[in-house]
Amino acid sequence: MQPREWTPPALEPRRSRSAALKAGAAPAPRTEWGAVHYAVSFVFYILFYSVIAGLVRSRFPIDLGLFLFFTNEELIEWALRKVGIRLVPDTLGATFVGAFVWVTGASMLFARWKDNMPTWLASVFPLHAPWSFIAAAALGCAVLKVTATLFVRRVLPWGGIELTRDSLARTLVEGLTGFALLGLSMLLLSTLG
Repeated sequence: MQPREWTPPALEPRRSRSAALKAGAAPAPRTEWGAVHYAVSFVFYILFYSVIAGLVRSRFPIDLGLFLFFTNEELIEWALRKVGIRLVPDTLGATFVGAFVWVTGASMLFARWKDNMPTWLASVFPLHAPWSFIAAAALGCAVLKVTATLFVRRVLPWGGIELTRDSLARTLVEGLTGFALLGLSMLLLSTLG
C-alpha cells in the first residue's frame, strides 16, 4: 500500500473591507460607531459625575467616574480589538486582562485619593500608606476576583453545579466566593501575624 497523500483544502481569498462594502455586505453598526459611542459615553460620564462633584464640592466623584468608564469591560474589549487582540469570552485570559486594567486603575485612583479623600472614607483607609501598599491591595483584590472566577468555572461543575454565563446567580456566587476567600486570607494573616 502506498501512503495516502493529503492536500489542504483551498481557502477563499480574503476580501478587503471596501470590497465587502461594495458587494453589499452592511457593516455592523457597533463596529462602525464604536469610537463615537465611547466618546459620547465618556462625555455623559464626565457630565454626570461633575454634577455630583459640584453638589458635594469634591473631585472624588469625577475620579470615580473616570475609573468606572475606563474599567468598563466592553471598552477594554473594543480597544483591544482595534489593535488586533481578540479576547475569548469565558477564559481566564479575558478575566486576567480585566483584572489587570482594574488593578492599574484602582492603584492610580487610590494614589490620587490618598491626599484628598472624603472623611467617611479616610476613617477606613490608612492615610499615610505608601503607593506599594495601595498597589498590593489592588493586586490582592484582582487575584481574589480571578480565583473566585476560576472556582466558579472549574470547581463547581465537578460538584454538578452549572451556572450560566452572565447570570445573576453566577455573579452572586463569584462575589460570595471572593468574600469567603478574603475572609480566609484575613484569618490566615491574623494567625501568622
